[in-house]
Amino acid sequence: MKGEELLNRHLDMVDEEIKKVFESRTHPAQLYDMMKYHLGWLDEDLKKVEQYRGKRFRPTLCLLVYNAISGVYDKALPAAAAIELIHNFSLIHDDIEDMDEERRHKATVWKLWGISQAINVGDGMHVMANLAALRMADQGVTSEKVVEVLRILNETIITLCEGQYLDMSFEDRLDITLDMYLDMIRRKTAALVEASTWIGATLATEDASKVNNFRGFGRNIGLAFQIIDDIIGIWEKAEQTGKPKASDVRNRKKTLPILFALEKAKESDRKTLKELYSRPRLTDEDVEKVLSILESSGAYEFSKKMAEDYERTALQELAETGIENEAIADIKALAEFLIRRKY
Repeated sequence: MKGEELLNRHLDMVDEEIKKVFESRTHPAQLYDMMKYHLGWLDEDLKKVEQYRGKRFRPTLCLLVYNAISGVYDKALPAAAAIELIHNFSLIHDDIEDMDEERRHKATVWKLWGISQAINVGDGMHVMANLAALRMADQGVTSEKVVEVLRILNETIITLCEGQYLDMSFEDRLDITLDMYLDMIRRKTAALVEASTWIGATLATEDASKVNNFRGFGRNIGLAFQIIDDIIGIWEKAEQTGKPKASDVRNRKKTLPILFALEKAKESDRKTLKELYSRPRLTDEDVEKVLSILESSGAYEFSKKMAEDYERTALQELAETGIENEAIADIKALAEFLIRRKY
């Protein structure tokens, strides 16, 4: 699949740049080894390992956008590394807040080393992201551009925090509207994808219209990405996701399909769904009832169409850049992969 090939082609490039940020950080060794464990470089015994390291699609988008405009990668590599470190520090904290014991088919940092150390590891990785971004100066990026990228990154981080606050505040509520949910995922998920394409373009050109088009592409493909995650979390097969069938329903997550059904299903089904989602836990029979309500309400079709609409808007933004080259073709292929994926 072209999208997976693209990710694999850029994964080592991104990780090699991240490793440069770690080179001078050697004590205390275990602090940095815990970061490396989360990044997929070390196993639970903190020994080198070859394993799944995540998609790395955000830094890949940053690199491809920069390449589409400039024809090279060099000056965008430190920013791409920073983006990946920001994503991962937020995941370490998310795992604590959600009490998730596994991520990427292995134990989470807090599960292995405790909540206090995991908070410290996440905080440290946040700072490592800024140190990574500052390496842009070594690549000849002007001071003005370095400051601009740091501004975008830090504004994005506070936006992520806003999204996480909203997400957690929704947990015990059943009055969440679709608009409220879309605002939340724009902040929590789409903001960092938007920053990736925004930064790639900012580093490569002074053309504000092109920067805005690439930024719009990132925002819309980020929204589509999260909605596809919502679909996968309910309907995708367990062997694809590594999670139990309908894991998001079992965890009573209020994702887009559920919120659609709470608004649009027939009255009796809405009442049943609210009652089920008010329970502390769901049985297998309860899960099947929820899936039946989702099916009869058309929640899958609605969610799929919304993801496709965001993808279409994203590709229109890309077309409006007026750029046609191999990197743009790669961006389109990556977007298609992200929207068609099963995991």
